[in-house]
Order: sequence, then structure tokens, then C-alpha cells
Amino acid sequence: MPKKPTKPKTTKRPSAKTIIMFGLDKDRKPHAARFTGENEALLARAAAAMGLRLAVPVTRKHFEITSKLPVGRIHATGNGLVPSVDQQLYDQINSLVGGEPGAISTLLPKTWSQLAPGHLVIAQDTVDDGWWPAIVTKRSNDTLTLRWRDYPSTSEFVRPLSSVALLNSD
Repeated sequence: MPKKPTKPKTTKRPSAKTIIMFGLDKDRKPHAARFTGENEALLARAAAAMGLRLAVPVTRKHFEITSKLPVGRIHATGNGLVPSVDQQLYDQINSLVGGEPGAISTLLPKTWSQLAPGHLVIAQDTVDDGWWPAIVTKRSNDTLTLRWRDYPSTSEFVRPLSSVALLNSD
């Protein structure tokens, strides 16, 4: 009787999407957590409210580091709990993502006249690429110097004030 063929073993990734939220608090203490299967819109809202960054692990090395993170909690209001982590683990996350972007203001300006360094806005790299979170690093009249929030190692870029979108907490 012939043997039944066996399936090769494969390494499984989580079936639901995993997202990490991380950053420094106002006292410069590192915080990080992993969220699996959570509502991405709520995670983005919580990250903006707390001045934290989001990242999606994709490689085996990413998942090795992500597995060391505590599980975060997110509430329907958009508030979240992202526990403190040790500096070494936080540095590993930053090295994978691309470095520390600097302070991000948790206050969202209501008008363009209130827009200042540290505020988070949405900007386009190109028309085809869509809109992405960026941090204002400088403002000179109606010209903004920006840095991509999720790609801090890339060069700063300049955009006219009228070409960015404000985030609204309402």
C-alpha cells in the first residue's frame, strides 16, 4: 500500500494583522505594545492622540521582536493602553522602523494659522502615492518643512501650507 504524501511544514504567521504602537511619553520614557486583529482606524486615532507611531511587522525578524512586546489594549473611544518597555527593546523597534522622529504634539491644530513644529499633518509624496502622516519640523510663513512620521530616516521635504491636510479630533 503506498504511503500517503505529507504536507511540508510551514512557519505560520498570525492570521490577523499585527500592528505595533510605540513612542516616547512626555518624560521621554519608551512605550510599546502589539495589537492583533484590532480596528486599524481606532489604532490610528489612539496613536495620534498619544503622539505615538504605528508599524506593521512583515519579516521573521520583525515578528521575533514584536513577540517580546506586551499586548496593548484599545477602547472604542480611541483611548489605548501602551505599557512602558525597556530601552533596549524600544531601541530594537526603532532600528527596524527607521529611527526616532522626535516629539510629536498630541494637540491637533484647528486651523492652518495654529500649525507649528511638532504637529502631525497628512501630506502627499506624489499624487499616485496618496496621503501619509508627516510631522512639521519648521514653518516659514506659508511654507512647511516636513518629515515623514513613519520614515524618519528619509530627508525632510518642503510643501506649501495649502497642500497639507489637518487632522481633526472631532
